[in-house]
Amino acid sequence: MTGHEPLILALAAVLGLVVGSFLNVCIWRLPRQESVVSPGSYCPACERRLAWWEMAPLLSYLALGGRCRTCRARISPVYPIVEAANAAIYVAALLICGWSPRTLGVAIFGSLLLVGGMIDGRHRIIPDVITIPGLVAGLVLSTLNPAVGFWGSLAGLVLGGGFLLLVAVVTNGGMGGGDIKLAAMMGAFLGWSSLVAGLLFGFITGALFGGALVLLGVKRRKDLMAFGPFLAAGGLAAAFWGPDVVGWYLRVLWG
Repeated sequence: MTGHEPLILALAAVLGLVVGSFLNVCIWRLPRQESVVSPGSYCPACERRLAWWEMAPLLSYLALGGRCRTCRARISPVYPIVEAANAAIYVAALLICGWSPRTLGVAIFGSLLLVGGMIDGRHRIIPDVITIPGLVAGLVLSTLNPAVGFWGSLAGLVLGGGFLLLVAVVTNGGMGGGDIKLAAMMGAFLGWSSLVAGLLFGFITGALFGGALVLLGVKRRKDLMAFGPFLAAGGLAAAFWGPDVVGWYLRVLWG
């Protein structure tokens, strides 16, 4: 990066906030099978159309005190959290990946994971409109990333989807179709080697979190839990550090 790094990072953060605002629309509307284009943004409580300044990422939430200015209904803090998280992903992509095709892929991948993970966590579904276009985007962007390449992307797609399909069969439905397609999308972006690191991280964090809930009495062993958020976390971690993890493992394995 250049001496203009602070300005570039600030622009990346602003872009992340703006895209994050749109991601909130997707998270709210896609599970309800509503258009993400029309009508314009509105208050879910009183259905009043929002003014332009009420849609400014982060700032509008702070200016309104977290409440609708008409009906005073509380605005979920999830909105600014998603916006800030997406901005952090974009900035981290630049800091970690620098100026490279990988940066664009990580940014797009991170936004898709954020939407998919949030929707699955809330509604236990991962809409195809996220994963299917994501599969295509991952395959296309892989051609710009020599570290993955088209065939590595295709292998990751098959490995991710195939492995979770096998888990679903063995566990008699322990994994849903959305999880299978999300893992395939992860493989398309990450390639097969980094995908392994992402799946491992997702399974470990999911098991630890689920075990903690059982120990605390919040859930029982037989209760189902959305796995998409953990897959998304694993995919995001692998997008940033997957190659380093794989390289470290190979050095340890082969000396």
